[in-house]
Amino acid sequence: MLKANYIIIVISLMLGSFSDEHKLPEANFLFPMDIAPRVSGSFAELRSNHFHSGIDLSTQGKVGIPVKSMDVGKVSRLKVSATGYGNAIYIAHPNGYTTVYGHLDKYAPKIDSVITAQQYKNQTFEIDYFPDETIAVTRGEVIGFSGNSGSSGGPHLHYEIRDTKTEEPVNPFPFQDIIKDDVRPKLMTIRIYPLDDGSTVNGTATAKNYELVFYDGEYHVKGSPKIYASGKVGVGIEMLDYMTGSWTKCGVNKLNMKIDGQDYFGWKLDRFSFDESRYINSHIDYAYKANHGKRFERCFKQPGNHLNIYESTSNDGIIWMDSSKTVDIQAADASKNVSNLQFVLLQEKSKPGARSTNISKLSYSSNHTLQNENVRCFIPKGALYEDANITIAAKADLKNGMIYQVGDKDIPLHKNIRISLPIPGQFKIWKDKVCLASITNAGKKEYAGGQIISDSLVLNTRNFDNYTLVVDTVGPTITAHQNIKGRVFYTNSTFAFTINDDFSGINSFNGYLNDKWTLFEYDAKSKKITCPLAKAPIKKGGKYQLKLIVKDNCGNQSTMESNFTVGS
Repeated sequence: MLKANYIIIVISLMLGSFSDEHKLPEANFLFPMDIAPRVSGSFAELRSNHFHSGIDLSTQGKVGIPVKSMDVGKVSRLKVSATGYGNAIYIAHPNGYTTVYGHLDKYAPKIDSVITAQQYKNQTFEIDYFPDETIAVTRGEVIGFSGNSGSSGGPHLHYEIRDTKTEEPVNPFPFQDIIKDDVRPKLMTIRIYPLDDGSTVNGTATAKNYELVFYDGEYHVKGSPKIYASGKVGVGIEMLDYMTGSWTKCGVNKLNMKIDGQDYFGWKLDRFSFDESRYINSHIDYAYKANHGKRFERCFKQPGNHLNIYESTSNDGIIWMDSSKTVDIQAADASKNVSNLQFVLLQEKSKPGARSTNISKLSYSSNHTLQNENVRCFIPKGALYEDANITIAAKADLKNGMIYQVGDKDIPLHKNIRISLPIPGQFKIWKDKVCLASITNAGKKEYAGGQIISDSLVLNTRNFDNYTLVVDTVGPTITAHQNIKGRVFYTNSTFAFTINDDFSGINSFNGYLNDKWTLFEYDAKSKKITCPLAKAPIKKGGKYQLKLIVKDNCGNQSTMESNFTVGS
C-alpha cells in the first residue's frame, strides 16, 4: 500500500512555444486511492463526441477499493445513473475546486443513506441531487468504493478536478506526484488536405496520408518523399501518448505548429468547457474516423468550430501555398515530454478547376429547410461546422421498405436537426408504436426514435443518416436470476433480474412490494436490475407480493410478479 501522498502546486506549465493564460491556484490534494496507479484514460483524450474530462485509474480488475476525499469539503452533488458516471460524488473544496469521483460500486454509509432517501422520496432509481443540507467530509475520509457502474468499460475510478466557479474540468495531472510519465507522444501519420477548389496535394484534389518514423531524436516523414501542394491546404496529424509502464493509449496535451519558423497554429488542453466538448467532431477529421477508425487532429480550424483551446492561430492554420513552406510540429504531454516533426511542403502550380464541383453548399452560419414530398429537414444555424452539400431523398428498398436519406452520415452535427416524415396510411393504425430506425452500413436497423405530431413522425437528432419507419409491438423480457416464488429470503438478500428489449430499448422500470414503490437498481450495460432487500420497505416475518414493470421506448410494457416471505 502507498502512504498518503500529496503535493502543493503553484505551477505554470511552460513548454517550448507554449504559454499559459490560466495559472492554477494553490492546491493541496491527496491521491484518491491507496493503490499503485495505472492510468487507463488521460485528461482530454479523444472520445466519441467529447473530450475525456478526467483521469481514469485502473483498479486491477477489482471493485471495492476505498476512495478518499482529496481534501476537506462538502458534498455538492450526488448523481446516480444507469449510464454515464454511474454512481458519482461531487465534493466542493474551500480552495475553489470541486473533485468528482465516478463509476463507484457503492457510497460510504452516511452518503448512501442520503441518496437512498432521495430515491424513495422521488420514487426513481436515477437521481441528480444537490443537497440542501451540509454533508461535510474530512481530508482523506472514505466517501465510497471503486466499481464499474454506469458506462464504464471495466472496473476503474474516474476522477476529475473542476473549477468550482466555471465548472470547467482542469487537468488533474499537475495536482499529484504519483503517476509517472517519461514517454514522449507517438506521432504516426500526417494528412495533407486541399481545402478549396483548385487546391491540390501531389497533383490531385484529394487528401494524402504520409506515415511517420522516429530516428535521430525526432520524427520524419517515412522515405522523405517530396510533398507538393497548391492553393489552400491544411495539415492533420494522427498521434497518441503512453505513460510509464502502460500500453494504454492516451491523449496528447498540447500542440504547436510553426510555418517557416513562425508560430502559426496551436492548441492546449489544460481545461475546457463541457458546453464546447462536442466541438471535438470538428477538431478531428470526423469523416475519416467514421470510415477508417483513425483520428486525425486538425492543425487548422473549421469556421464553425468555436472550441476555446486554440492559440497562435494565423489564418486559422490554413496554409496558402504562395511558396514552399517548412512545417514544424511540436507535440507534448502533461509531463512535458516532447515530440518534434519537420517536413517541407513544396509549391506546386495550381490547376484551375481541378476540384471544381459546381455544387451549391449550405452555409454553416444560416438556417436551412430542405423539403420534398417525402421528408422535411430543418438545419439550424451552427449545426454544421463548415459549408456542406446536404441532400435529402427517398427510395424504395425490398428489405427495408422506404428509405429516407437525410444528409451524409460522414458529416458531423453540432446541434439537433429536425426531421419530419408524413406517416403512410399503413402505419397510422399503430399510433405510438411507430418509430424511426437508422440503417447501419451492414444493413441492421437501430432505433432512432421520433414523436408523432399530427400525421407526421418528427425526430430531433444530431445524426445525418439513412432512416426507415419501423413498428415495434414487442415488450421487454424479464428474466429472474433465482427462483423467488414462495421462498423465504432474508434482509441481506438481493433479487436480480435481466431486462432486455430487442429493438427500441428500455425506457423505464418500476418495482413494488405489496404495491409500495421499492428501489430497484439498474446497470444498463449488463442489462441487470437488482433489488437489495436491505434498502426495501420490509419487515422480518412479512409476506410480500413482488411486481416489476418494465417499458420500452415505444410504450410496450412487460410485468413480472412473484411472492416471498422475509425470514425472521
